[in-house]
Amino acid sequence: MRSTRRLIAVLAALAVLTAACSSGSTDDGEAEPTETSAVDAGETSEEGGGDQGDAAGDSNQESPVGSRPQVMIGSVNSLTGPVPFPEASAAAAAVFDRYNANPEGLITIEYIIEDDAADPALASQAARKLVSEDNVVMMAGAASLVDCVVNGPYYAENGLYAVQGTGVDESCFVSRNIAPINTGPYAGLTASLYFTSEVLGHDAICYFQFDTGLPPDPLEAAIARWSDITGKSLVTFDLYTPGDDFTPFVTKAMDEGCTAVFEGGLDFTAIAFDEATQGQGATFDIVHFTSAYSTAVAEAIGSPDNNTYANSEFEPFTDLDSPALADWIELMNSADVPLTSFAEGGYLAALATIQILESAGLSEGDDLAAQRSKVEAAVLGMEPFEHPMLGSPYVFGDAPAHSPNQASKFVQIVDGAWQTVTDDFIVLTDLE
Repeated sequence: MRSTRRLIAVLAALAVLTAACSSGSTDDGEAEPTETSAVDAGETSEEGGGDQGDAAGDSNQESPVGSRPQVMIGSVNSLTGPVPFPEASAAAAAVFDRYNANPEGLITIEYIIEDDAADPALASQAARKLVSEDNVVMMAGAASLVDCVVNGPYYAENGLYAVQGTGVDESCFVSRNIAPINTGPYAGLTASLYFTSEVLGHDAICYFQFDTGLPPDPLEAAIARWSDITGKSLVTFDLYTPGDDFTPFVTKAMDEGCTAVFEGGLDFTAIAFDEATQGQGATFDIVHFTSAYSTAVAEAIGSPDNNTYANSEFEPFTDLDSPALADWIELMNSADVPLTSFAEGGYLAALATIQILESAGLSEGDDLAAQRSKVEAAVLGMEPFEHPMLGSPYVFGDAPAHSPNQASKFVQIVDGAWQTVTDDFIVLTDLE
C-alpha cells in the first residue's frame, strides 16, 4: 500500500513540473514508442555547448563516419499516458543523431527510447528490456512520471547510471545511480525563497504548498537551507489539496502580514491563486514553482494586479535571441521538437552523456561487460559539464545522491507573457 500511495504521489509531484516544462509547446502530446539510431552531424566543444554543427537529418540514413565503437543508450519516458511529454527524449535523439554523423566523433551511439505510458509496470518492463535485451551501457535524456521511483533500485543493482533529462520526485535526487540535469523542486524551492527574500526584498513570506501525499521532509530541508543562507524564517508553511478554495489561504496571508507568497503547485493552481488574490484585493508579490512557467498561465493571468513570478531551471526561452539558446533553438527547430524546458533538459543531458562516453576510452574490441565497466568509471570520475544554458556545472560523480544543478533564473508575467527578470543565475552553492 505504501508503494502504491508513493507512486500516486509521484504522479502528482511530476504534474507540478510537467505543466511548466511544456511551456510554449505546440506538440499534441501524443508520441509513439521510438527507437532511433543517431546518425547526423555535429561537433561538441570543450564546454559542452558551442557550435554543434549542422542540424539533425534522416535518422535512418547510413552513417557517414568510419568504423568506431558502437554503444547502446536507453531512455524510459512517459511518451503517452495522462501527462505525456516526449520533448526530452526527442531532443536527446536530435543531439545523438547529429553527433553520429560527425566524422570526428569517437563513438557511434544507438539511442533506444521506450514508452512507459506513466504505468509503473510498463516502466519496469521497459528498463529490463533495455538492460538485459538491448544491452545499454547507460540511460540518458529521460522524462518519466515513474522511471526514478520504479527503476532506480534496478539501475543500481545492475551498475547502470542515468543522466535524467528531467527529475521531479525525491527518488530522482536521492539515488546513487541517477543524476538529473534539471534543478528540481527542492533546490528550486530554496532558490525561489532566496529570490523572494533577497532579490525582491521581502521579510514576511507565506508558503502554500500543493500536498502530494509525500512526507514534507525534503521541502522542510529546502526551507531550512534558505534560512541558513539568509537568516530568515517563513511566516507560515501550509499544505493545500487539489480543489481547495484559495480564499482562506489568501486571507491568512493578509492577516499574517505577509508581503509575498510562494505558491508551490500546478499550472492551474497558479491561475486559481491569482484569481483568489484579486477577489480579496490582496497586494503582495507572488512567486511560483517552475510549473507556472507556461504560456497558458501567462495568457490566463494576463496583466496581474500583483507582481507574479516563476522559477526557470535553465536559461529561460523568453528571449529567443539569447546567444546561450542559439544552438538549441536551431537544432530543435530542425528536428521539429517544441521549444520547452523538457527539450532543454533532453538536449543538455545528451551533451553531458556524449562528454562521458568520449572520456570512457571505449574500443571496438570491448564486450558489453568492458563497455559498462569503462562507462561506469567515466560517470563516477567525470569532469564537470558546462554549458551557457546551465547556471552551474553538471557533474555525476561518486556520491550517494545527486542534485548537481543548483541554479535558477526567474521570469515575470508582463502583459500576458513571461519576461526574464534576473540577468544572472542564482546559484545556491555560491551563497553557502
